[in-house]
Amino acid sequence: MRRMLLLGCLVALCVGTALAAEPPGDSIYQLEIPLQGSDGTTTKLSDMRGKPLLMTLFYSQCSSVCPMLTARLQSIESQITARDRHNVTILMISLDSERDTPQALATFRHEHHIEGSNWIVARADAGDVRALAAILGIRYRELPDHSFNHSAVIALVDRDGVIKARADGVLGADAAFVQQVRSIAAQGRP
Repeated sequence: MRRMLLLGCLVALCVGTALAAEPPGDSIYQLEIPLQGSDGTTTKLSDMRGKPLLMTLFYSQCSSVCPMLTARLQSIESQITARDRHNVTILMISLDSERDTPQALATFRHEHHIEGSNWIVARADAGDVRALAAILGIRYRELPDHSFNHSAVIALVDRDGVIKARADGVLGADAAFVQQVRSIAAQGRP
């Protein structure tokens, strides 16, 4: 028993030490981007370090690509074990920082049946969104009617903030991508 306790403390110390160190140079957690969630609370992107992310950009008034992107994320989530789902944060950040208020984001969550505490639907300042889009490989532009033309990319980010894979498009859940999500989610188990 004493040996197991000592081993547990050593593992906890090592995990704590690994997260206390600076994130790698190619980590998205190098960015101190404030995110305002659909519940109105603000957190920083760097605060999400320690859990893998499935991350994309969207906007709440989108009637074509974004609902399909949301459904694809839900499909991916449904293909990982319940235990591992809690190890993955699904982060959707709005392209429309002007119009996507916390209330608009909450409405989007409700309309698209986004449930679970591991889902974060948030907004950030326009400049921060532009930086994230560049890092994630998402191209977008606002049109005169305030809709957005944008690519559909889901990024798989490991617990240190390093992008490990990207899924392009909105159709189906690519089996190889889902397998990568499963693998990284299992690594995040406590």
